[in-house]
Amino acid sequence: MTLADPFGKLLTEIRDDPAVAAITTRIRGGEPGPGDADWVVDKTTGAKRYKNSFVVLSLLGRSRLKRAPLQEVRLVARCYGNTYQGAEALAGAVSDAIHAVGRRVSAAGVVIFGSFDDGGQGTSKDPDTGQPVSMFVIQVGALTELLP
Repeated sequence: MTLADPFGKLLTEIRDDPAVAAITTRIRGGEPGPGDADWVVDKTTGAKRYKNSFVVLSLLGRSRLKRAPLQEVRLVARCYGNTYQGAEALAGAVSDAIHAVGRRVSAAGVVIFGSFDDGGQGTSKDPDTGQPVSMFVIQVGALTELLP
């Protein structure tokens, strides 16, 4: 038996959400993709301006019920923006895309019972790139087995 992984289904749902897509289609799993954190330097002031907004989803962990084929999966959504307000707006759109969404089944047979925005730390500066980022935790209830 392979443990069912709802990660891909959530990534796709976030990418396909109209409010998120209006801001960015750069939704990544694990780490930023090529060109995501690129910036332009203003020739007059020398200030950096980030070119892209993007989202990186990472697995925080999972726990399984001992006597039922159920799991709770926790992910972190890192929502990067061109500005602090942009990062927060993107985080709000991502939250709306997954919060309190009920039962659904992926084409691969992954069953998700519900997903929720479980809170975050607000907006800050990414320590590696200096880009504004807003992070929050996503809690997902899912089956541990795939549907045939």
